[in-house]
Amino acid sequence: MFCRMSENADARYGNKSLLTFFALVIILSLIAEAWIVTGGPDWMYFVLMWIPAFSAVIASAVALKEGKAKFGLKSFLSGLGIRKCRIRYILLAVLIPLIYLLIPYMIYWKTHPDNFGYTGVALQVVLKDCLPMMVIGIFPNIISAMGEEIGWRGYMLPAITKRSSLIKALIVTGLFWACWHLPLLAFGDYMTGAPVWYKLPAFVLCILPVGIIIGGLTYMSNSVWPAAFLHAAHNNFDQAVFGVITRGDNMMYYVSETGFLTIICAWVIAIIMIVKIKDIAAKESGNI
Repeated sequence: MFCRMSENADARYGNKSLLTFFALVIILSLIAEAWIVTGGPDWMYFVLMWIPAFSAVIASAVALKEGKAKFGLKSFLSGLGIRKCRIRYILLAVLIPLIYLLIPYMIYWKTHPDNFGYTGVALQVVLKDCLPMMVIGIFPNIISAMGEEIGWRGYMLPAITKRSSLIKALIVTGLFWACWHLPLLAFGDYMTGAPVWYKLPAFVLCILPVGIIIGGLTYMSNSVWPAAFLHAAHNNFDQAVFGVITRGDNMMYYVSETGFLTIICAWVIAIIMIVKIKDIAAKESGNI
């Protein structure tokens, strides 16, 4: 389990609470996703992204009702990962997705120059156009990303860690998060540009290491805020910046969340993260 959890916070992760979380996430998400793929309004995406947080709050309330955990508002929020953290983890959360997304895009732009919207344009012009959105665009994305991260990394990750090793919990949480998107990939208009038989496994192979990275940052910072910032930066860089200035019928095989270049880069960072958190966990165990 997370070494820095209090007993009260740990009590909220009982079997009934965790089952409540999974039941709510799965049922409510399927309803929302079905509505989206059948032509539902765009605001349903926002609702969908806050279902994990809603489920985590209800699951925590179940523990309270059973008398297994007694805590005030501050402790309640802390048990959902809403805690202060050092600014360096926020900066890492923004820098890491920039690395594993920008490198693949740069390779693709270099090998497919006709598919880059700024081919032949001076670097300062590119930065002038893109840099403001890269920075400012993160903040509105945090609003929706926080809804997911309270559920995935604020509640689910420590709950699974209570029942297994940290590494296994990172993998399970990352896989669940990836699979949660699959109905929209299979039946909706999310990540268009590649056939379903390719994009489903490719998406899982890409999002799993991203989930490991986000979970690792959550563990190191003992807060869900870096997870929300990384998630928001990832969505902003890929969907609102790099993806906008890139075209080509084959781009989804190379970049974004189904590209093999992104998969490779994300796994390299995920493996580095695993090594790092193993070292931290070993040191903390030695200090107990």
